[in-house]
Amino acid sequence: MSRIYKGFLAGAAALIAATACSASAVAGQAAATVPAKPATPATPVEVLSVSFVSPRVGYLLGERGEQASRVLVRKTVNGGRTWTAVHAPAAPAADMFQSSPPPDAVGSVYFPSQSGGWAFGPALWHTTDGGVTWRRERVPGPVTDFEVASGGRLLAVVTVTGRSGTPDLRLYAAPAGADDWRAVPGAALSDVSGASLAVSGRTGYLLASRYDLARPVLLAGPVTGPARWRALPAPCPGSWSAALAASPGWLFAGCGSEPGAGNQLKTAFVSRDGGRAWHRVASPPMGGYLGGATMSAGGTIFLSGERMDIYISRDRGRGWHESPSLRNAAGLANAGFFLGAQAVTDKAGVVFEKGVGARQVWLTTDGGRRWSPVTVR
Repeated sequence: MSRIYKGFLAGAAALIAATACSASAVAGQAAATVPAKPATPATPVEVLSVSFVSPRVGYLLGERGEQASRVLVRKTVNGGRTWTAVHAPAAPAADMFQSSPPPDAVGSVYFPSQSGGWAFGPALWHTTDGGVTWRRERVPGPVTDFEVASGGRLLAVVTVTGRSGTPDLRLYAAPAGADDWRAVPGAALSDVSGASLAVSGRTGYLLASRYDLARPVLLAGPVTGPARWRALPAPCPGSWSAALAASPGWLFAGCGSEPGAGNQLKTAFVSRDGGRAWHRVASPPMGGYLGGATMSAGGTIFLSGERMDIYISRDRGRGWHESPSLRNAAGLANAGFFLGAQAVTDKAGVVFEKGVGARQVWLTTDGGRRWSPVTVR
């Protein structure tokens, strides 16, 4: 998932005429220049989603917060220190306070390359020129998660109406550059409260929590063709929420029990064989409700969610840490706001407060030990 302070107002220099009065003489005119008024910066952007292509290049999706606000896109080329405006899809914002956002709205951004990017949730928009132009894609239903696999193959988790009238989830795939979406065999989910999609190499993974707090569903299958996805053993016996992350040769799964009073028992697991066997690692802190995970190639993991700080592991889950420099953001998160995070590399990462509050991103270059805030405009 660039802003630069913009919206500077140029003060106009005014010519003031002064006259000196005399009974018989007409005074000459003297011109004086009025200093320019201080520049008025644009209103800070409320951040919805961030996606970094590399430690230096990233994109951000946001809004101004007005009623019926349309999304904004910003780009950075210096690791998030400054951001500049690029074109955005002609879509309204889907923020965390909307139970039913407009069907053409988006709330997340994903750029797997500097030129090719996607905005999704519930609609799906695509750019091939770094945001100069956007096109709305035709998908089978509202998109809740999205990935681009090897070879450019597209994967989308879509909400559909089940036989009982409740929402079910289906995984669809399409080749790059074509609106030819096909249901992935074996990747249909019923009676689930949410799902996390991840891709590692040529294999895709889908982890979903159940409404009845029973054992989550874990599916896996090839992303290069129409072969059937199959169930794998889920690592935790039950969960209210679950988070999945993948990096080359590794999978991470986090599970959270039924929450209460801002706390939730959490468990964490890693796998080195594509999810066939799991090893339990240290349990993350109880505070907050687990909602997402991201893992770098070297094993740095960021956990995020509602009412919680960012929990950081620099050793694939053997230990978890919090950062004092995120204390203010974590305090707002504990009040009910959502902190999101992306581990860009083992050292570089970004945190954002979704949609409300400080309207900032926080940047790290030392694996989450210290974070620097940047206001996005």
